[in-house]
Amino acid sequence: MATNTLQTFTAFYDGWLLRHHRLQEQLSAADNVKEEELNKLVEQASNHYGEYYQEKSNAIDKDVFLICSPPWYTSFEKALFWVSEFPPSLLFRFVSDLNLTAEQARRLETVRVETARKELEIGEAMAMVQESLAAAPLYGLVIRTDRLVDGQVSELDDAMEEVKEAMRMVMAKADGLRVTTVMEILEVLEVVKRVKFFAAVGEFRIRARRIGLQMEGGVSV
Repeated sequence: MATNTLQTFTAFYDGWLLRHHRLQEQLSAADNVKEEELNKLVEQASNHYGEYYQEKSNAIDKDVFLICSPPWYTSFEKALFWVSEFPPSLLFRFVSDLNLTAEQARRLETVRVETARKELEIGEAMAMVQESLAAAPLYGLVIRTDRLVDGQVSELDDAMEEVKEAMRMVMAKADGLRVTTVMEILEVLEVVKRVKFFAAVGEFRIRARRIGLQMEGGVSV
């Protein structure tokens, strides 16, 4: 299953990246565009990221350990990650240059503080799941894998399934927080700033990947 999930999501992500670049070109060239077109761009960007998280959710259900350290990302990108993706707190860096009104700044600060609180809670939950992998009984079963009898094999399977389910729940909460944070930021901004926000987010992803590929000696995408 791991191989199938890897192949399926890698193929999806390659296509998603190509669409990401095309969308980024539109977002970056949206100056002096009519409001109707701006609204369409915001909808396209929202759907674009929604497609990614839906596909990722499907992959988590199939192989949560694979998504914890996704091989389709560069090592540099993964070094920036928090629970398998960029942290939601990062999103607030992309609104700092948007010439916010005092009211917008106040509302976004409220969202930022709440996001930081939830991010901390989820991070602590993930740490607990990871610690459970090193718990003495489970660790001992892994060490003795070659010598396990039928009952112990079943015990190991049950223990690993509990860990995977706990990890799925934490990762679902993390992605849910990312999506919710974006939605709450968009609610504060008018359409021109929404487009600029998505353009900044998209450019960050492109630059992070480009740096990662360059560091690994790959071709810049």
